[in-house]
Amino acid sequence: MKTRKANLSKAIIIILVLLQGCTMVTVTVSDQRNSDPQSVELDKDVKITTWGAIKVNKSHFFPSSFQIKSADKVIYIDPVETTGGDKADYIFITHAHPDHLSLKTIEQIVKPETVFICPQSVFKKLSGKNYEIVKIKPGEVVELDKVRCEAISEYNTRNVFLWIKAHPRSKQHTGFILTFNNNMRIYHAGDTDYIPEMKSIKNINVAMVPIGGDNLTMNAEEAANLINEIGPDIAIPMHYELMDSNRLKDFKSMVDKNIEVKVLE
Repeated sequence: MKTRKANLSKAIIIILVLLQGCTMVTVTVSDQRNSDPQSVELDKDVKITTWGAIKVNKSHFFPSSFQIKSADKVIYIDPVETTGGDKADYIFITHAHPDHLSLKTIEQIVKPETVFICPQSVFKKLSGKNYEIVKIKPGEVVELDKVRCEAISEYNTRNVFLWIKAHPRSKQHTGFILTFNNNMRIYHAGDTDYIPEMKSIKNINVAMVPIGGDNLTMNAEEAANLINEIGPDIAIPMHYELMDSNRLKDFKSMVDKNIEVKVLE
């Protein structure tokens, strides 16, 4: 019964976001967040950091929000409640839902030279802010200073409620593969199911994948199947509720043993 009520609550939140905009969804820092940001150093030049849990309405949630430092570049993907973060050279945003796009957080990390890379739905939210914005669609490539960006499709194949999809293919939301000068390749999937377009993803060092399920993203089993298919060195799970520890356990148990799973909470 509790699970059914929780799923109904999530469906209602998504419907409110899709039909009424983001005003009915509040995102704050979770009181279950670690006191210090959590990081993984990939080599001497690349470091991934997360500030940890956020609270989406009443749900304590590990988001899809990360900072990547590479040489002299500071990069954010979906920055939300990244308190005290460095100023950004590049900000990549996968789509416009409030647990991925936070104008309040952006104001804290933006500088005059910051470049945004995002799909059209995000561009509309940022237009009028006097930011430098590069619009991108799935399948496109953008060459930036010391970073190459490939936009990868992200969408749902299943309905979250009736005929409504949380992340429709028609919106052209984008995950990202970022390739750095040292050939380090980092894949951030965004909010997505395990979709056919992912079959072409190769040569990935680190993959960040959602595991939350509930017809909002792929679930733990699907995420593990994706990771085993593309074979990164490191997999970082994201986009899941903290109270549901079984999802993490299931994901870790199903990922091939030669792939390291890094849990950053």
